[in-house]
Amino acid sequence: MQLFLYLQFPSLQLDSLTSAFKPGQPLAVVDAKHHIIELNAEAAAQGIALNMSLGSAAALCHQLELVPYNPQQQQEVLQFVAQQLYQYSADIALDPPDGLYLRLNNMLSLYQGLAGYWQVLSAVLNGLAFHYHFATGLTPYAAKCLAKQQRNVLEDDPVLLNKLLQKSPLSSTELSIDLQQQLQRLGLKQLGQLLALSAAELARRFDRALLSYLGRLSGEFYHLLEYIQPEPGFSRAIELMYDIDDTAKLCTPLQSLLMQLEQQLSRANAVCHQLQLQIRFRHRPAQTLSIGSAQGEYRAAKWLRLCQLQLETVRLSEPAVGLKLHVARFFSQQSATSSLFQSSAQTMSSLQLVSLLQARLGHAAVSGLTLIDKHLPEVANQQGSPLAQRSEVCSALSQRPAFLLLQPSALTEAVEIHSGPERLCANIWQLEQQRDYFIGRNTRGQWLWLYRTAQQQWFVQGLFS
Repeated sequence: MQLFLYLQFPSLQLDSLTSAFKPGQPLAVVDAKHHIIELNAEAAAQGIALNMSLGSAAALCHQLELVPYNPQQQQEVLQFVAQQLYQYSADIALDPPDGLYLRLNNMLSLYQGLAGYWQVLSAVLNGLAFHYHFATGLTPYAAKCLAKQQRNVLEDDPVLLNKLLQKSPLSSTELSIDLQQQLQRLGLKQLGQLLALSAAELARRFDRALLSYLGRLSGEFYHLLEYIQPEPGFSRAIELMYDIDDTAKLCTPLQSLLMQLEQQLSRANAVCHQLQLQIRFRHRPAQTLSIGSAQGEYRAAKWLRLCQLQLETVRLSEPAVGLKLHVARFFSQQSATSSLFQSSAQTMSSLQLVSLLQARLGHAAVSGLTLIDKHLPEVANQQGSPLAQRSEVCSALSQRPAFLLLQPSALTEAVEIHSGPERLCANIWQLEQQRDYFIGRNTRGQWLWLYRTAQQQWFVQGLFS
């Protein structure tokens, strides 16, 4: 026996935008034909109903806030919800614009039955703060039919599920409005009456669409579902309720996106190293910012700080109308180890410091030094990534000074030699360029790195800290 769960989200786009409005504000989503297709409880309390014309709704509630329907945003939100549930249910198929099919057969043994499965899944759904209705059924269409009636039925008894399906009105089916009206003129108002008729009689009076639907509803025909695959990262967009021309004000809607990212990273026990923040405009191409964390981070507060630092340097070409946050890949979280006696006053690691500097100054302004295979000190290092792994150095390099002069200066004072010489030469065939290096100390107590040329001239190359 197959068992399916259908989840319907009647106000998916509206719920994703609610945080941008003040509490108690009547809200509604209006489509291109100026009809209400989504509304919140405050709007319903004013007498506004689904499919009501915009003029009638405005007459009932002057404070009604309208949001234009955005199919792309609706699809992105639905995909986001499916990805959140994928960690707890393996077989999930999208049913745009506002529904999800979940096949339960492989999950019930994992959660010790339907009750245990629903306890876990409902906790995730309630945490997402989207309104939803649900129902189980023996076929995908049967579960959807019961869910559209807002029955909220969680049952695996085939007899009870069939009884509920028999009593379902035709308005909760996938049949077209014209076909429903034809059936109602024949006195057929419930699915049980329709299913009692023979297939031959239905085929003689109606087209193949009716028989196809009834076959999949009853399970006689196979219902193909395309189950989603887990996304390797995170992608979520939000539409701003008003145009914003100040980057500092973008941090408020951005914080909600980062909180969703934190929830997903926490459930996956993962971190991310790179964010792509896309600022969308009404008339110009979107502006994309790349924000990185060298250490890898999952907490929204840490990412928000990095985003704020980079947004401070950004000038918007025109007021922003939307934001999109994209993470291409997650990485498994590894706890940082520290000394047992490490001071608790140190709250920022070196990698976190690099991330802050890069966010504030830009990646090109932050670099590190790496050793290269050269003998002479002034050409033995070069600028590189501040995150490059340190290679093992020989004991001779450990005696190099911390500060090299830009140009060697002639030695003009008396010094006391403590160690040396160490002979260095750029090329063995250029003996005139050889240098003998010493470590000496002058009368002021400074430790100097000196060298003597083949012509017996002395120079100061660097200073020890």
